[in-house]
Amino acid sequence: MQGNLMTTLFALVFYLASGLFGGNSAQNTVTAPQTVPTGQQSIYPYAGTVSSQQATLRNAASSDSEIIDTVAEGASLLVLAEKNGWLQVQTETDKTGWIAKWMVKTKSLSVSSKLGNKIIAGYYVQNNQSDQTSYNSLTRNLGSINTVIPFSFKVDQYGTVSGTHNSKAVSLIRSAGGDALALVNNIQGGNFSSNTIHKMLSSSTARSRAVNNILRILTENGYQGVNIDFENIPASDRMYLTAFFRELSTALRAKGLLVTASVPAKTYDDKKTAHAGAYDYAALAPYIDQLMIMAYDEHYSGGSAGPVASYPWVEKVIKYALKSYSSQKIVLGIAGYGYDWTSSSGKARTYSAIQDLIKKYGVSPKWHSEYKVPYFTYKSWGVKHQVWYENSHSTAAKMSLVKKYNLRGVAVWRLGYEDQNIWKIILQNM
Repeated sequence: MQGNLMTTLFALVFYLASGLFGGNSAQNTVTAPQTVPTGQQSIYPYAGTVSSQQATLRNAASSDSEIIDTVAEGASLLVLAEKNGWLQVQTETDKTGWIAKWMVKTKSLSVSSKLGNKIIAGYYVQNNQSDQTSYNSLTRNLGSINTVIPFSFKVDQYGTVSGTHNSKAVSLIRSAGGDALALVNNIQGGNFSSNTIHKMLSSSTARSRAVNNILRILTENGYQGVNIDFENIPASDRMYLTAFFRELSTALRAKGLLVTASVPAKTYDDKKTAHAGAYDYAALAPYIDQLMIMAYDEHYSGGSAGPVASYPWVEKVIKYALKSYSSQKIVLGIAGYGYDWTSSSGKARTYSAIQDLIKKYGVSPKWHSEYKVPYFTYKSWGVKHQVWYENSHSTAAKMSLVKKYNLRGVAVWRLGYEDQNIWKIILQNM
């Protein structure tokens, strides 16, 4: 999201309202994080796959019990418990039942050992109880993803952190030997709140309360660290934001926890805009372990049509970050979506939705040789549409930059809305 305050606000409203970007916090049931009492932890849940040609899902651990569903060979499962040669599982469609143990094998893990210290992260978003989009992507790609960032918590003006611990996502990534970071944002009433974050950051008492609450959530739920996603911060709060990260890193690093941040992409030291002005890359560098640059929305719904993240622009973003950070601290944010513009505005589209447009209107996407992204145009009801989006080919181009500058890794926004072929491309090019 670029531009002045007004266009930034329009973009933020869309960011949440569309469901494509976040938006889950307004719908979450706010509860205290749940803990597992010491001594009661077990190997469950863990990831598995169906190894037989077809598995029968039953409502009890018995071959005489009622059949709930059938599950195809290769389908991903979350194993919850074991009893008398049966496994209680949760399927990709969120059905829970029992499958004979011999029909299930442990999912191929070891992605962490394959990647070494490299990071392949995915932002995990669940807009409501029935939303399985991120879950399905995570289960399909556990062999490629080694870090999950659930979009789960928010901070208010007093430093109180609330939200719902996403135990399913965290359990899944743990079963694959990966890490989980608790994302904390400043969403209030469906928007990234400028007023809320200003009041929290400008109060030393509220900052201290926020830091203590974040530390509690991480330790109670076994996260490896935090991911701070504060947006629409008044540029005048630049020093307060730096103070917050300094205080946060002092508390978390003492406990061996990571401080990571999803930060706006910058190509120069912007000190004035609500989008990026508060982020002083150089001043923040000592306090951030992983800088996850949101290198997307070069063009966005509230602006003119164009690439979501062109190759030349992404390279400029990387070069600017390298002035303040070592390459091993930089994680490049990669988009999994696109925008469909008319002359008046744009609308975010998932990769799947864009493929539906291509089929419906019989268009042939083109490749922009300079921007290294696909695009196309079509007409609907006499109105011309222009679509720019990301796919496995544009991701491959960005991965060449990750290799060129030896970056720590990538973070995909968001799980479930991407071209599923990107994960193989990412893993092959790390």
